[in-house]
Amino acid sequence: MTAHRRFLTSGLRLLALLALSAAAYLTLAAEARRAQDAADWFRSTTQALMDAIAAGDTAVWERVLDADCLITTEDGEFLDKARFLQQLKPLPPGFSGKIAVRDLTVRRLGDAAVVHYWLDEQEQIFDQRLTTTYVETDVYRRNGSSWRMVAMQVTVVPRDLDPIPQGSGNWHELEGDYQYSSQATSRYRVFQRDGALYGGRDLQSATRLIPLAPLVFFQQGSIHIMIFVRDDSGAISGLRELHKYNEVRMQRVGVAPG
Repeated sequence: MTAHRRFLTSGLRLLALLALSAAAYLTLAAEARRAQDAADWFRSTTQALMDAIAAGDTAVWERVLDADCLITTEDGEFLDKARFLQQLKPLPPGFSGKIAVRDLTVRRLGDAAVVHYWLDEQEQIFDQRLTTTYVETDVYRRNGSSWRMVAMQVTVVPRDLDPIPQGSGNWHELEGDYQYSSQATSRYRVFQRDGALYGGRDLQSATRLIPLAPLVFFQQGSIHIMIFVRDDSGAISGLRELHKYNEVRMQRVGVAPG
C-alpha cells in the first residue's frame, strides 16, 4: 500500500468515526429533548390540574385521569375516578384559593412514569388565610401519544401549630415526670426553660410545648397533641398524647427537680 493510499484509508476511517460520533450525539440530543418535552408536559399538566380544583373544573381531570385511576386523598379516602370527579366542586362563597406546584421530578420507566412534586396551597376563608404544604406522587402510563394518570396519592406535610396565647401562670403545675407504665424504663419530663414549656425524654432532646389551651399543647416538630389531665381533686395526675389518631396515656410519677 502506498503512502497515498494509506493516507486515504486513514482519512476515511476518521470520517466514519466522526459520522458515528455525530449520529450518537444527535440521538442523545433527541432523547434529551423528548425527556425535556415530557417533563414540561407533566409540569404544565399538573399545574393545570391544581388550577382546576378551586373552580371545580372537572374537564381537565376527565382528560388526564385514566378510567381505572385509583386516588388516595390527604384524608385517607380511597376513590376511583367517578367518585373523585363527583366530589370535585367549586369552592363555596367566601372561600378562595390557589395551589402552586414546585420541585416536580419525573422518573420514566418504559411506558410508565412516576411524577413527584410538592404543592403550596394558599386558601382564604373570608378574612382568614390558611397555608398548607402537600407532597404528592402520581403514576402515569403511556396511552398512544399521550399520558394517563393511573394512581395518585397526596399527603399533608406536618408543621408546627401556631400558639394560642394562654399565659404561663399555671405551668408550674404541669412540671414533672410522666411515664407510660410502672415497668417503663424511660420517662417524659415536663419543665420550663427561658419562658417556655418543654417536654421530652431528657433536657437535651426535649422540644417546646406550644400552647393551644390551658392544658392542651402541640409538641414542636411532631404531629402530637399533649393534653394534661386533672384528677377529682384538681391536681395534675396524667398526660394524654394524641399520637397518630390514637390516645397514649401517661401517669404523673413525680415533680421534676428545680
